[in-house]
Amino acid sequence: MITKLENLIISLNFTEAKALIDGLNKDEVEDYFMELCFKSENIIFYSFVFDMLKEKETAFLHYIASIILSQPLCHLKGAYQAAFFHAKKAIELDKDDVELKEYLLFFNDIPDKLLNDKEAKTLAEKVIKIKPESEIAKKFI
Repeated sequence: MITKLENLIISLNFTEAKALIDGLNKDEVEDYFMELCFKSENIIFYSFVFDMLKEKETAFLHYIASIILSQPLCHLKGAYQAAFFHAKKAIELDKDDVELKEYLLFFNDIPDKLLNDKEAKTLAEKVIKIKPESEIAKKFI
């Protein structure tokens, strides 16, 4: 399955790749993209996600775009900034998703420190109100 997805995307057959993605759950989509991007470090997978975003903008697709850029493709110039943009956009589209807020805190821990300390503390406090057991948020308070 993952090989088929990889081949479809690399050959720019986005229509068939999207049909294949539609049959997967969110965890599978995330796992597949992370595996493909770490294995190949090919930006075409980000391009595919971006193409899906153009058709239907969702918090989940912005999150996938963000993790692709912030982890396997982080060595590309501007990748963290683009990942930060997508992470913030995901939260704009799903303000109630506490896991997205926890993920956004990551951008305070990277060398670029795109989320400043004051913003991180404020965000962490919001997370704690919703999810008091959040170990991620506790690190920023």
